Amino acid sequence: AIATYGGFFGGGGGILMLAVLEIMGIKNIHTMNAFKSWLATCLNAVAIVHFILANTIVWSQAIVMATGALFGGYGSAYFARQIDPAWIRCFIICVGFSMTIYFFWQQH
Repeated sequence: AIATYGGFFGGGGGILMLAVLEIMGIKNIHTMNAFKSWLATCLNAVAIVHFILANTIVWSQAIVMATGALFGGYGSAYFARQIDPAWIRCFIICVGFSMTIYFFWQQH
C-alpha cells in the first residue's frame, strides 16, 4: 500500500515507511532512514519508468525538481547524521502531530 501511494504521490510516504520500519522492530533512527531511503529509491525508480512509458513527464519541470531533491536529500542526510537520534525522533513525531492537527482543523 505504501509503495502504490508513494509511487503516485510521495508526500508522507517516508513517514509511513518509518512507522512500518519501527513496527518491524528497527529502533535506530539512522538505520531506519537508510532503509527508508533505499526503499524510496526503488519505489521511485519503478514509478519513473511507468511515467516515462506513459509519456506523462514535463521534462523542464522534472529536471528542476530532481535537482532540488538531489541537493535537499544530501543536505538533510548530512545534518541528520549530526543530530542525536532522540531529537530526530521527537521532531518527526512533532511534525506528524502538527500536520494531523492542521489537516483535521482544515476539514472542520
